[in-house]
Amino acid sequence: MEYVFGRNDFTGDETLMTKGEQHTDLTGFQETVREYADSTITDAFRVVEKIKTDEDSEGNCYDWYIIDKHNRTIDKTKLVNSRVNELIVTMLEG
Repeated sequence: MEYVFGRNDFTGDETLMTKGEQHTDLTGFQETVREYADSTITDAFRVVEKIKTDEDSEGNCYDWYIIDKHNRTIDKTKLVNSRVNELIVTMLEG
């Protein structure tokens, strides 16, 4: 499932679009976690209202929501740990 956060330029509302193989029916407080090689990104938010749903010719399902209380945390501990481990190895070899 893909999550795309944005803002409606006309109303100022914060928005979320989901894209996946199935439609979503998000309500209340939600949290998404995306893992990358160098970081973990966590988005926490409250769904206010589902405003649109659609499908494309390839069978992808899209849903749009108005959200609020959105908070994003980017944890770069993986990158720091990797660099620290590289330094330790370099020091032990040197």
